[in-house]
Amino acid sequence: MTVNELNEKYHEQLTLTKDDKELRYYLLSPLFQNLYQNKVVYHERFTAVVQLSDISLTPDIFFARAELISLIKSSRLRKKPLPKTWEISANWAYLTLNKACLSPYSSWLMWPDPELVEKVEKLINTNKLEKAYELTMGKL
Repeated sequence: MTVNELNEKYHEQLTLTKDDKELRYYLLSPLFQNLYQNKVVYHERFTAVVQLSDISLTPDIFFARAELISLIKSSRLRKKPLPKTWEISANWAYLTLNKACLSPYSSWLMWPDPELVEKVEKLINTNKLEKAYELTMGKL
């Protein structure tokens, strides 16, 4: 299932923080088992395609190491250089659907759907960064 399909079927259960860890683990963890080349679109003061490794999906948390692959857009207020690698994690109880992306309450945003990530990466490769941004952050 894609994030959009999950939104259509389980919108109420997955958009509000209801602390239903088991349901969220059951429905959301498969999204991380069918990634496009282990890549996602990620946003947290910058928007980029990142590649995930060391993905761990336990009934309690989602964890992965992220490596910056392609930058789409960075905040003008950002003073530090972008990280090359970092860790991402979330407790399933707080991981929610936010339109077409995932978000742990009020932290990062992530678009895991393979077709979307592949499309964004193709746009980046043809230097259409604004279009890539519109497909993700522009839809919020």
